[in-house]
Amino acid sequence: MQGSLKKLTTMEYPLNATLGARMSAYLSSSEDYHKQRKRLNKRLLKLRHELDLITPDTKDYKKKEKISKISSEDYDRDERFGLVLLLTAERDSLYSSEIKSLLEISNDNASSYRNLMISRIKKSLSSSKKLLDITANEKDEYKKVEYYIYAALIQGNLSVNKKQWPQALNAFSIAKCALDFLYSQEDSKMDVDEEQEESIQFKKTLISEITETLVDPSLALAISQDDTAYSTTTDLKTVSRKHCRDNKLPYLQPVIEIIAGIDPEAVSEVSSSTELIKSVQWRDHEATLYNDELAYKIMKLTNDDETNWKNFNDANQFDVLLSGWSELLEIHTNDMDKNKDEDDLEKVQDRAIVLTYINYNLLFTRLKRDLLIIDQLSSQGDNAFALKKLEFNKDIIRLYGTIITTTQEIKDLPGVYNDEDLHESLDNLEKYFIAKKSTVLARSFALNNKFPEALKIFDHVDTSLSSSSEKFYKIDVFPYDVSNNGEFEKFKKQLPSQVLQAQILAQFSVDLSKNLNQSNYAIENMNKFPVSNETLDNIANINEDFSIAPVLSKPVLFDIGFNYINYGMGRSSSYNNSNSAASATSDATNDKEDPNKKKSGFFGIFGRS
Repeated sequence: MQGSLKKLTTMEYPLNATLGARMSAYLSSSEDYHKQRKRLNKRLLKLRHELDLITPDTKDYKKKEKISKISSEDYDRDERFGLVLLLTAERDSLYSSEIKSLLEISNDNASSYRNLMISRIKKSLSSSKKLLDITANEKDEYKKVEYYIYAALIQGNLSVNKKQWPQALNAFSIAKCALDFLYSQEDSKMDVDEEQEESIQFKKTLISEITETLVDPSLALAISQDDTAYSTTTDLKTVSRKHCRDNKLPYLQPVIEIIAGIDPEAVSEVSSSTELIKSVQWRDHEATLYNDELAYKIMKLTNDDETNWKNFNDANQFDVLLSGWSELLEIHTNDMDKNKDEDDLEKVQDRAIVLTYINYNLLFTRLKRDLLIIDQLSSQGDNAFALKKLEFNKDIIRLYGTIITTTQEIKDLPGVYNDEDLHESLDNLEKYFIAKKSTVLARSFALNNKFPEALKIFDHVDTSLSSSSEKFYKIDVFPYDVSNNGEFEKFKKQLPSQVLQAQILAQFSVDLSKNLNQSNYAIENMNKFPVSNETLDNIANINEDFSIAPVLSKPVLFDIGFNYINYGMGRSSSYNNSNSAASATSDATNDKEDPNKKKSGFFGIFGRS
């Protein structure tokens, strides 16, 4: 039993055992905290009995109690010693929260209760520091990070209550960086089973709950109260990365080095030497940026020299840009969710413009990526045989369908409809992609020897674009140069020659079909002699119901057959010779007797009277 219990406890991570248990219990009132503390006490008492940490003789208790004497060797031997310290710290923390809830209801004996609350927070912090000492050899770095997060939260709570704002700023900055790091690590886990997926979702929900309800409000309070905290942004992630290395609390600094060893970006500050952009321009609208991280990453993505996208010739190279804009969208969406109750209408409008700006560039990045894939497929199909080329065309047509859908999404973005030039240009861009898709479809029909169908499509495309104005796109340039007026004019000039070629092939196909029976079955074809091996399967249509019946013959067919009948079959040769000679003599005599008689003609067909 003891072994199985150890297995369960070693799998339990610090945040799950403490704040996760609080979240699952839905604590809101002082009574709720009191009940949770009692439940925790029972668990702690049982655990202390199992580890022989009970002190029956309470006389001179401080010298005899065993919890303060737990060492790193004890933890290395059994992780439950660490769990004892963690739950002890959590018990005192719950007690302080219980007292805080009472103070929010009544101010009776407020001073005494406040002192008791602070003393409990100090006891909780003392247990947390002891826990950090004995877990120095812990090999699971993620578990160590969680130990430090818990200690940072207790330290931050104490610093806020004592109005030590620099320490509070440092503690909550460390906690936020560590929580963001854990969230990103959980988010990156792939190929997990259903049970693991459920555990990951709970962990992510817990981290988000701690961040949004505890860390962010406390960090914002510390920033507002600390005169030394210089910040030009309301972005708490940027602030936390700046102040996580303030070293106001040296015992918490090792966690920054642990995180930096796994993901340096999670604790790296935006370089102070980099002059960040203050706003973004989208069409005629300018929007102020209130998030330094957002500003920095937009700078990197929009710097053509740094991204070097103009030299990209492989669609996979655009995946980096695509993921970059997707990350920006996630950052900005989270920022908007946190500020959804914003009363400043100017900030609300700025954030809406930035959202359209990010989505606009994200969708155009997707367009460019898909167009590069089409170029790659087209180049592969140039030297392929007809059947393989048809397969490439099928993929290209599907991609053009996706591109057209993406273009429609761009048209639906807020602010696009009110911009006449942009909306008209996007309409024409959609027409251009539809025309490109149609020409690929027409070439596919031609490859299948369906030239009349190909002609109809080419002619429809040519007719639909013939009335287009000289300046097809009203705007100067699209992001990532997905298309331009020069490219469209080149495409438009090629259409008449493609129509003419399709006309010639269609006419040739029609003329050929007049001379050849269009049936695929050789038995129905008198003048056509297919040589392809494929037609051997098409001798006759045996899939349909049919019956065998005599063919009605014209009389002339009997006359033709009569000339080939040999009545002497099986008789002697002398009889045949004499009979044929007599017949010949009789015919000659008749001819001499009636010289005016018309001859019967060839095989008795022509010249018959």
